[in-house]
Amino acid sequence: MAKDTKQRKAAARAAVDARRLTPGKVARLVLKTLAFALIVSLLITLLGALSVPALGNRWLQFGLMLLVYIAAYPFLMSEFRPKNSSTVGSKRSSGR
Repeated sequence: MAKDTKQRKAAARAAVDARRLTPGKVARLVLKTLAFALIVSLLITLLGALSVPALGNRWLQFGLMLLVYIAAYPFLMSEFRPKNSSTVGSKRSSGR
């Protein structure tokens, strides 16, 4: 029982630490978001220049950008997720 409580407290502490804003995390988030936006907008611009019929409409381009951003959101926000350690729940004490 005590071990489960310790593990729950450790997991809660890790989640709080992961969500804490630091200048490094914010800088990485800004850089990843800007790089992602630049790559996606460049790709859409190139496909539009190659006369892909669906990308001639600005609203479709915006919608495509939004869908790609929603798909990439977990990667972009990975800095603020607690790290899952495979050893936290799998170690068992033998004899204690």
